[in-house]
Amino acid sequence: MPIELICPAGNLPALKLAVDNGADGVYLGFKNATNARAFPGLNFDLKTIKQGIDYAHSRRKKVLLALNTFPQGSRWREWTDAVDQAASLGVDAVILADTGLLRYASQTHPGLRLHLSVQGSATNYEAINFYRDHFGIQRAVLPRVLSLQQVAHVV
Repeated sequence: MPIELICPAGNLPALKLAVDNGADGVYLGFKNATNARAFPGLNFDLKTIKQGIDYAHSRRKKVLLALNTFPQGSRWREWTDAVDQAASLGVDAVILADTGLLRYASQTHPGLRLHLSVQGSATNYEAINFYRDHFGIQRAVLPRVLSLQQVAHVV
């Protein structure tokens, strides 16, 4: 598998810079609690995310949407709505951490490519196989706590 450069895009200008300067794709998030980096001035509303997706796709680049926080029971619908919006917007993949949300996404949108977030903490190949077998993930972002030697044993 060839190496891909996937860059963070905190806003539309950053997305355009990444795409125009060699990134194979970007990852981004909504301006709400579904995003672990929901800081003022960063992230996307529905209008700007659509503009970003259109911009990236017109240049044959990928857009990955990070829904990498854990839904609280009383706000479950906010996270499922975000998955539904991701599917309707045409993102290339959704990056998820929560197993309930992974189940929802895989059952409700079987054609939506799923990636496991670093927050999913898959530190061994059995954990990654579990997520692949149960939810169909196609990529896992490994936790930063792993050394290169440990990473070699995961793949």
